[in-house]
Amino acid sequence: MPDLDTLLKDTLLLTAAPGATYQSFEGGGGAQAQAAAGPSAGSVWSWTHNLGTPGRVRNVTHRVRETPWFPAQTLTVLDELVWSPIEITYKGTALKLELAREFLLRRYETPGGSVAKKTTFWIPTDLDRSLMLVFGFQVNLRAPAGTLALEPIPKDVLCSDGFMPVKKPTAPPKPPVMKVKRTETGTLSLSPLRVLVCAEFVCCKERNDYTPHGLAATSRFRPHLMFMSNRPLERMAARIHVRRPPMSSMAHPSPLPPPSGDIPPTTPTDPGHGHHHGVHAQALPGDRPEDQDEMVHEMATGMWSDANDGLLSWKNLFNPNIPPLWHKMFSRFKTNLRAGAGYLMASPQIAEGPGFNVDVFDRDHYQRWQEPLKKRQGYFDNIHVAPPMRAPRSIREFFKNASQDMRLDNIAMAPFCIHDCLHMHWRWLPTGKDETHLWGWDHEKPYAVAGVPHIPAHQHLRVEVDAPHAFTYAVQADSCLEAGRWQYVMHEGMAFGNSAANESLAQLMHAGIPLLQGFPTVAYKSWAMFYWTLRYQCSITSLHPRERLLEDGAHDLTCLIDTHQAGHE
Repeated sequence: MPDLDTLLKDTLLLTAAPGATYQSFEGGGGAQAQAAAGPSAGSVWSWTHNLGTPGRVRNVTHRVRETPWFPAQTLTVLDELVWSPIEITYKGTALKLELAREFLLRRYETPGGSVAKKTTFWIPTDLDRSLMLVFGFQVNLRAPAGTLALEPIPKDVLCSDGFMPVKKPTAPPKPPVMKVKRTETGTLSLSPLRVLVCAEFVCCKERNDYTPHGLAATSRFRPHLMFMSNRPLERMAARIHVRRPPMSSMAHPSPLPPPSGDIPPTTPTDPGHGHHHGVHAQALPGDRPEDQDEMVHEMATGMWSDANDGLLSWKNLFNPNIPPLWHKMFSRFKTNLRAGAGYLMASPQIAEGPGFNVDVFDRDHYQRWQEPLKKRQGYFDNIHVAPPMRAPRSIREFFKNASQDMRLDNIAMAPFCIHDCLHMHWRWLPTGKDETHLWGWDHEKPYAVAGVPHIPAHQHLRVEVDAPHAFTYAVQADSCLEAGRWQYVMHEGMAFGNSAANESLAQLMHAGIPLLQGFPTVAYKSWAMFYWTLRYQCSITSLHPRERLLEDGAHDLTCLIDTHQAGHE
């Protein structure tokens, strides 16, 4: 039967850095012999962790390199990430496993590491400074009658044969034949319920494997949970809270003071970042300051669902003649989500087949059809938390007398972000066999089935918005919780966007967009207007922007045509 060291070899941190040092708290008391590694001078990630509150990681920053659109700088990715107590049910009894100092067995830290080849559970990656916490819980058999209490797993148990069962034994062991005389005495050893929990905060270096066709350069980080019990469980639930700063810390030097009335008197400013609605990038030679893109520093949350037939659009993402219009890339979206919004994102109870309605604007009306869903696919596939963009001031001034709101003051970035964006995708559209790292889980392992969610097949996932800059990732399961099996929570992790994988192509992609014909010349080289035209269809003569893909929950379905009722396929 496996001991603690054997089981921990399954974790991402020890797969990538098998020689990582750790602090030991086994048996209680302070840290013992081995000391934890300190931060590496060359790290691009930074974070703080306090042993007094081991279930929290704070002040997560990432050093982004210089790109054509902003200077090199260090950005705050998260204010805080919290692993809430894991809830389990065993023989009808509910227990909460709080990741507290009392139950901490080990604290691993490594300045780096590498997964060179894809394994069953992990894809190739290069680690930056990373952390893993190991907790052990067992039911206290010495507790007073009628009470149920948890205690740390004793040190001598961690290396014993009875610590955890062998996963999937080939055959159940035969019970021993015991012949005991009436005059003999002995000791009966009882094995209580035990649960091993690993909380990993693994930070990775930049790669181009987070999106289809490797078109974005991102740095993954994986704050996942793994836990295992020595008895079959009836239910489990886990929640991970993710909180970004309410305002972006990104530096965009501003050449212009804010116009009168542009900033409410109570709006805070960003010292060193120009005025609150700062410009997006340094001006190019010959550019007027008022022609520069701007960024709204307040964070905003949006969710999108991939179109299951949108792989060709991803392939042509950097083709300037085929811009990645939202109705080609997505089947559903919702921007500027507020606190209280929550959606079921994946469930084993969702069957493959006809799904939700999709409304696409075509010339002068919306056409509606049903988007076919993949198995277990829920309401949305991803969440982006990032500061929106604003059109250059010269363009806003040009359209200030338009009869319709041109929606130029708050422009969401999708299908990729050009600045300060936290991405999380728990499902990608179906991709080919050359991109199995974007495939989802079957009942045993990840990277197994194209187009299904990236969470274990027996789990239900719900994502709840806590604030425009914060959300909660919540899973639960009531099956496949057998003894000796690792349970994974947020195995898919998250990513922080750095730049385009090919910056030269990205520069060409948004230059001279034919859909902006007739707009001021500056619109042709504006990232804000590039994102705007991906979402909206608008003629320079009518100045009435229409959503190319109607936002989820919108009710203004002017001239709606249902393709099913109209007899069209």
